[in-house]
Amino acid sequence: MAEKNMEDKEVQLEEEVSEAVELDVVDGKDAVEGEEDTEETEETGKKIEADPLFLAQEEAAMHKDRWMRLAAEFDNYKKRTAREFSTLVQSASEDVIRDLLPILDGVGRALAHGEDGGTESEGFQEGVKMIMEQFPRVLHNRNLKEIETVGEPFDPNVHEALMQMPSDIHDEGIVVDVVENGYRLGEKVLRPAKVVVSQGKSKDAGSDKS
Repeated sequence: MAEKNMEDKEVQLEEEVSEAVELDVVDGKDAVEGEEDTEETEETGKKIEADPLFLAQEEAAMHKDRWMRLAAEFDNYKKRTAREFSTLVQSASEDVIRDLLPILDGVGRALAHGEDGGTESEGFQEGVKMIMEQFPRVLHNRNLKEIETVGEPFDPNVHEALMQMPSDIHDEGIVVDVVENGYRLGEKVLRPAKVVVSQGKSKDAGSDKS
């Protein structure tokens, strides 16, 4: 009886060992298959990363996104600059017009005296005098300056020669008279001065002197 029980225990132990071995084999197989799947996934990822076409597409998408952002920012910058420039021009125009209003009033008063037949009256002359005092002052305050003419060397950058004439006072190439004043706005020439330029002393004057 005892021997039979020992045999039964041995059989049971062998069965348990066999089941354990089978489980270990299955688990090991699953583990190997899992490792193989992981390796395949990693290899696939590496192939995708190493694919030149894939890399080029990724880089192109990145540059496209960056370009679109820059284009949007530049468009906003242009709109903002246009608004600021428009506001600046309007503000400058308002200031000039405001400064010219007193001159406009003076012109109106002078014309009123002229219509009454009093062009020689004291009121008319005073109105014209005020205009000629106020207007250059307003322009000067706006950085408008008259170009120097008489007695200055002729400069084609700021002078326009209408004619030449002999002069006993001025040497050749010196401006002797101005027909129309020229003006600068800052350093920019708005209108060149129309002038008469000296040819130097006349030949007759030179022969008489000798």
